[in-house]
Amino acid sequence: MEMPTRLESERLIARKYEEGDGRELFAMVERNGNREHLSENAENVSRLATETDAEIMARGHSADWVGRNRFVMGVWLKGDEKYVGEIWIEPDRWDVPSFHIGWLVDGGYEGQGIATEAARRCPAFLFDDLKAHRVSAITRDTNPRSRKVAGRLGFRQEGHLREFRIDKGERYGVLHYGMLKTEFSGG
Repeated sequence: MEMPTRLESERLIARKYEEGDGRELFAMVERNGNREHLSENAENVSRLATETDAEIMARGHSADWVGRNRFVMGVWLKGDEKYVGEIWIEPDRWDVPSFHIGWLVDGGYEGQGIATEAARRCPAFLFDDLKAHRVSAITRDTNPRSRKVAGRLGFRQEGHLREFRIDKGERYGVLHYGMLKTEFSGG
């Protein structure tokens, strides 16, 4: 299956992780209070303790891509090549085929449309390149920014599991969003 490993937008480059990207991933975790910021929705990233741990994660993402187990892309600003986030796509069922998509953004860049812009090319990647029939996104009901991104991308809210989980003694729900190939407008 031929597919792109790099997606570009006006301000961003989202691409498959490469050797050496762990340095930038770890630098992002360490700045702008991101360790705490990401602990809610990207626990595995927030727990990176060293640059070596981040490099192992980046190389694991690269290996997952080759094995078609998971498609994780780092997101960089064009021009200064600053790492500002991540997009991940996970196969749910290859027989349908259906996938899950998610995103994270450096807390210092929230509110600038980075997640929306980075994720906007992903439905075309999923429906055209991976031949998806269905794509879903799951967000916490306490995360209004992610809910807005899902809406801007054209996902429909399909369900709300109220008070579904507990984090730090607080209950929260999860929202399920979906998009079918027939609902995808092509970009």
